[in-house]
Amino acid sequence: MFRDLIADYATKLDLQVISGSNASGQVQGVRGTSGITTIVAGTATVASIYSKIADGVQRVHTLRFMPPTVIVMHPRRWAWFLAAVDGNGRPLVVPNAGNPQNAIGVLGAVASQQVVGQMHGLPVVTDPSMPTLLGASTTEDVIHILRAADLLLWESSIRSRVLPDVGSGQLTTRLQVYGYIAFSAARYPKSVVEIGGAGLIAPTF
Repeated sequence: MFRDLIADYATKLDLQVISGSNASGQVQGVRGTSGITTIVAGTATVASIYSKIADGVQRVHTLRFMPPTVIVMHPRRWAWFLAAVDGNGRPLVVPNAGNPQNAIGVLGAVASQQVVGQMHGLPVVTDPSMPTLLGASTTEDVIHILRAADLLLWESSIRSRVLPDVGSGQLTTRLQVYGYIAFSAARYPKSVVEIGGAGLIAPTF
């Protein structure tokens, strides 16, 4: 039970770091931080999104005077890149063991919430906590290009406890996991670029 609770705690922490509202006990997440750079992607093609990511990379370089270190996207967006093929039916993102030529990206691992490949020379991390219900269509997701070292997270150790008194009238016991966090992306907001827009509507396969 505690293993499941700790896993859920990690998911809640991830959601707050990305999209926290800065209200009702939540931290201010990356997306709501004032001053981050936003790019609108209007065309839902691999070529268009690929160029927007390149734009995001150069904007961190230009505005932060330091390079970005990671690209973060929802697993469905990475799967969309993996499913893309050229005019001859050849995949555009291929396993790195094959010494790919003319590939837009490289598949490094089939994994969750960690590095799965690379694009534009940067590691790609997939995170299912990235929002997918945005925009006029309520189906859009976003891609983040960021300098991770500039995002500051303070986290206490995770505490667990058993509370037999809470439900004693019904002979039940509460198992609880909790911790304390603080987070800020506001020290260097130009370290974050968010790509969004109609070009990132829900992909089809």
